Order: sequence, then C-alpha cells, then structure tokens
Amino acid sequence: MNKIDAEKVTVRSGSKRILGVLAVVVVAFVLGYYLAREGADHPKIQPVQDSAKPQVEAKKAEVWTCSMHPQIRLPNSGKCPICYMDLIPLESDEHIHDNAAVPRYSMSEAAKKLSEVQTTEVKRERATVTVRMVGLVYEDETRVAALTSRVDGRLDEIYINFTGVRVDKGDPMVTIWSPTLIKSQVELFETIRSEGSEEDGVIKGAEEKLIQYGLTKEQVREIREKKKPILNVTLRAPISGIVTKKMALLGQFVKEGSEMYFINDLSHVWIKMDAYETDLPWIRYGQEVTFTTPAVPGRTFKGKVLFIDPMLDTKTRSVKVRVEAENPGYALKPGMFVTAEVKAEVDSKGRVIKQEWAGKYVCPVHPSDEASPEPGTCPISKMPLQAASSFGYADDPDSEPPLVIPASAALVTGKRAVVYVEVQADRPTYEGREVVLGPKAGDKYVVFEGLKEGERVVSKGNFKIDSAMQILAKPSMMSPSQLKQQPAAESSSDEEVVAKLNAPESFLRQLTPVFEHYFILKEALVSGKSEDAAKAAEKLADAVKGVKKVNLDKKAQDTWGKQSRMVLAQTKILAATKEIEKQRKAFDPLSEALVKTVMGFRHVMKEPLYIYFCSDALDRQGAYWIEAKQEPTNPYFGDARLKDKDMLKCAELSESIPPETFGAAVTSVDAKSQKSETGTRKENVSQPHSGHGGEK
Repeated sequence: MNKIDAEKVTVRSGSKRILGVLAVVVVAFVLGYYLAREGADHPKIQPVQDSAKPQVEAKKAEVWTCSMHPQIRLPNSGKCPICYMDLIPLESDEHIHDNAAVPRYSMSEAAKKLSEVQTTEVKRERATVTVRMVGLVYEDETRVAALTSRVDGRLDEIYINFTGVRVDKGDPMVTIWSPTLIKSQVELFETIRSEGSEEDGVIKGAEEKLIQYGLTKEQVREIREKKKPILNVTLRAPISGIVTKKMALLGQFVKEGSEMYFINDLSHVWIKMDAYETDLPWIRYGQEVTFTTPAVPGRTFKGKVLFIDPMLDTKTRSVKVRVEAENPGYALKPGMFVTAEVKAEVDSKGRVIKQEWAGKYVCPVHPSDEASPEPGTCPISKMPLQAASSFGYADDPDSEPPLVIPASAALVTGKRAVVYVEVQADRPTYEGREVVLGPKAGDKYVVFEGLKEGERVVSKGNFKIDSAMQILAKPSMMSPSQLKQQPAAESSSDEEVVAKLNAPESFLRQLTPVFEHYFILKEALVSGKSEDAAKAAEKLADAVKGVKKVNLDKKAQDTWGKQSRMVLAQTKILAATKEIEKQRKAFDPLSEALVKTVMGFRHVMKEPLYIYFCSDALDRQGAYWIEAKQEPTNPYFGDARLKDKDMLKCAELSESIPPETFGAAVTSVDAKSQKSETGTRKENVSQPHSGHGGEK
C-alpha cells in the first residue's frame, strides 16, 4: 500500500468515527425527548401543576377590581382607570357571607393567628369620663372683709404698716381718737349712774351703740369696769387673712365709712377654669375636682365645683367653671396657673350619676358629700335645700352601669363608628356592625346602641379585617352600605358615592361652573365673610339650575336630580342668613351632595379635585368638602381655634379625583367589553390580550 492509499484509509476511519458520535447524539436526543414527554404527562410532576395553577384561577375570576379603588368592577384584567395599578381578581370565595342585613368575614385559624386577632367581651361596668381643664387661682370673694371707720376721727397709731401681712381675727389694726366714741362712753356712764340697775334695757342699748361703732364686747366691759372713757380706741381685724390693701395713714382724719384695710382669707381659694362646650355634658355642681400647679410640683389639690357660668364665651367656645378649694399652708396664690381634672360617672343612659346624692337634697351654695334625704334649710347659708336632680344628676339610686368596649375595638370615622363582632361558626367569623358610641371613658367607649352584653368584639386586628372587606369591595368602615339594618331603598343611596356613572363630555362641562362657584363659596366661609358667602350661594344656585340632563341614562338622571335638589335647598338657606355658623352648618349637606356628584360623574377641569375630611367639624360629627388644590383650608372653622389648635388646617385627604379625558378610542375587544359592562366612558388606556394590561 502506498502513501496515498494509507491516507485514504485514515480519512475513512475518521469519518466513521464522526458518524458514530453523531448517531449517539441523535439517539440520546430522541430518547431524552420521549422521556421528557412521558414525565410531563406523569401526574406526580408538581412544578407543571404549580405553573398551571394561576391560569386556572384566572379563568375562574370573572370580575377584576383595584386594591386601592374597590368600587372598580371590570370583566377582564388590566389597569385601574383611576390610579392605573394592575387589577386583581375579585374573590367571591368563602371569606364573605353576604347577608340581607350585615356582611360577615371568615378566615382560617392560621390566618387568625397571623392577623393577631383578639376579641373582648362586651360588659356592663362603671364608666368614668375624665374632663381636663386649665385655669387660674383667684381669691374667694366670699372671704374678703374691709376694716372701715364707723365714726369720724383721727388715726393716732398704725399697727399694720404694709400689705401682705397675715393677721388673725381680733388682732389690733389702728387706734382712733373720736369725739363721737368719747361722747358715747360718757352716755353709758350716765345711764348706769341714773338707772342704778345694770340689767336695765337702756344700759344694754348704750352698750350696743358702742359695739356698733366698732368696739368689741371686751372693750365695752373694760370701759364699764374702769368707769372712765377710753380716749384712743383700738380697732381690730374683723377676720383672719392676708392684708391685701392698706389705705390707713398715721394722723389721718377719716370720715364715717372710710376704708382703711382690705383682708382676704386665703385659707380657701377659687379656681376659675375654662370648659369647652363639648365637655359641658359631663360637668356638674358638687363634683370633686383634682388639680395641680407647676408652682407646687408633686402635690395634688382637691376642690368641688361651686358654680357653672350660664353664658358661653362665643370667642373661645368655652364656659367658666368655678371651683372652691382649701389652701393648706397658703401654697396656692392668686394668679397661679393650674391644670385640673373632673371625673363624671355615667350610667347606661348617658346620665351623670353621684350615688351619695341620688334622690336627696343639697345646699345650692355649699356643696358637700353629705346630702339630706328630706327638704330643709342649709345650716350655713340658711337657703332652702334643692333636689340633686335639679343640678343634672340621675335621680335613680340603682342606675344600671353602661355597656363598655375597648377603645381599640371601635373604628371611628367622624360621623360613624364600626365594630366587628365575633359570631358562632365553623371557622373564625366576624360581623361588621355600626354602633352608637357614648363618651370615651379612659381606654374604653360607652356603647348606647348596636351591641348586647356578652357579645365579643374584635379589639385587636380589626383594621386588618376591615382592610380585607374594603379590598373585596364589601361594606366596611369607609363604605357604610348595609352595615345598618335598613330598607334597601335607603341603603342604595351610598352607591352614588362610589359607583361611576355614565355621562357624556357635554354634561361634565356643564358641571365646571358649578364647581367654580362652589370654590368661591367655600373660600368665603374660610374667611368668615357671611355676605360674600350669601352672594356666592345665589350664583351657585344659578349654575346648578343651568345644568341640563341631556344624553343621560335613567340612573344618572335620578342621581343628578337628587343631588341638585339638595344643593339648591342648602344654597337657599345660605343666601337667606348672614350668620356664619348657620351658613357653615348648611354647607355640610351641600358639600356632601357635590362630593357624591364628583365621585359619581367625575369632572373635566384642568387639574384633579381633592376631597378632604375634618373629624372635628360640626361638634365633632365630621364633614367633607372639595378642594381644587392640595393646600386645604377648612371652611367649617376658618381661623378659629379649638383647644389651642389651629383648625384652619384640619383636613385629611380622602380621595383624589383626576379629570376625565375624551377623544382616544379603546381598540381592543377586552376594553370594549369593559365599557359595556361598567358603563364607563372610553379611557386612554388600551387593554392587551395578555391579561396584564398596559398603557399605550
């Protein structure tokens, strides 16, 4: 074999080797393909089932909603038309049990532990409302006396030379030389000498005359014993106390009735405090008050409510409450600042009770814990006793304690309060219920309506339950529909706040002047200009009357008709009065009607509109209003202050409503089905078929 033949044999051998390797690779690939296919069909392959699970759930979900705007209901996945977040499938599973009266939420035991849900029993027990006030120390006006000259004369000696000196009753103050006093003493001697009997009534009359001129009985007795007149008579302190004013001067000639000293008995003082009108239902005559002052740290003083001013200060919205208190060691000085607390015990009907006074009679000017079971006369003031019930106390000695729940159990939203009640079921189930709360008693709330003794309320984890209800677009703290047992016709009105209505662009443009005049009215109320508010209300009424219900469906027409009637009724009240408080009160239902309008129909103004809420408005009932800017000013208070708080900025953002856009058509089939299902207008958001949505 030559060299060329050897090379050919080598090439053939290499080719056979390559072909063999390729054959092995092909066989391995085919074998792997069939094995993989068989493994994919095997029922125990879990990853394939897990990857398919979201697709199965997606097919089951027929309605899609937004986690931030649960009022949105769309038949397909995509983007929220308000905030453009991804929609999520609305769960219609076992968590919610729809009831004709009240909705319920269920969870597993594991979910309950993760949510840290805790419940507390509704009990009847004593409830004490604490009212805190501030005030100043004043002298007791009933314990002030003046040393007055009762005759004409000359002051020959001054014993008290400056103010601030503490004196006791009977201490010498000044000596006075008076011809009138000398003459009266001589008359006494002559009477005794002429009558011859000290028991005679004429002699007693002469002695009484000297006493009326300012002498004491001891001085009169001394004059009779010495049988000669006292030329310089000493005038003594009428009461014990502090000399607060001094007008007497050595050698001064005084006339009858001249005031020489003022003495204040500071062993008892008055505390005058400011009580806000919202605290007045819990303040009563005779209640015990505890107070402290920074001037005497670490010490607590006690007193009793002596008087409640019948007039309200309209500038501070407060009432003066007067407290009488002992002043041991003269520690309290007039002018000192104090912080006080009054505790009022209430019964099941919300009445203030004082067990030791129930059904009894008390003195109207000298409060004491000891009351008389029968009518009579005060031994100190000689005034007739009055029934304790006339001062606002419950007359029943066996008043029933109120129902109380932990303060954390109530979800308070201004006008409403919601609790979640544990109900008997196979799994942890909770029922949303609207209740009527009484006053807050420490860390508890008194409940007047909505709960029964022995029920259990969620005291921890209720926000998590309520959040789940909101995400599922069910009645909750923020959506009150069906939380109360009421006819369906009444509860359906709440849908106006959340349901987006179908309205053409032409109708929305008619609403723009309505909102513009509304903002002018709102600013007038902020400034407290009642005349400007009345004029703005008239123009707002004209703008509302100019809106035509053209091309609106039946539901939208009914909704606008109802809200416009409410606005017109309140603008009539606003325009007819010049009292700013009445105007602000009428502004509340007007604003609520326009809030429902803008949430239902939306708007076509250039910038978003903002809905704000203040829980302190209208005597803490809460109120809404609309702003065109993100710097709110409160129309229900203006520049007023509440408990040293600037109420102009009392505002909590509840909702932001962006303007509607028109002109861009929705091209996808899914987006068209959304329009037909929800009645909303076309958005500038296309709906891809991938199920995740997108923005073009």
